[in-house]
Amino acid sequence: MKIKLKNKKRFQMILIEKGYTQRAFSKNIGMSENYVNQIINYKKHPSPAVAMKIASVLELDFNDVFDVSN
Repeated sequence: MKIKLKNKKRFQMILIEKGYTQRAFSKNIGMSENYVNQIINYKKHPSPAVAMKIASVLELDFNDVFDVSN
């Protein structure tokens, strides 16, 4: 299964609304900025644990942020 962001632009707006730059958010979740950028640009698929951490830090439901497909 693959996990990917539902909407790149919406995710970027959520980061802004929550007061994060991409760099600050990456640091906060303990991931490299490059890796988070690859997730945002659909070049990498996060593991379930990483996706859950992202949603949790943003105080959102997993399904509000990510889609799961085969």
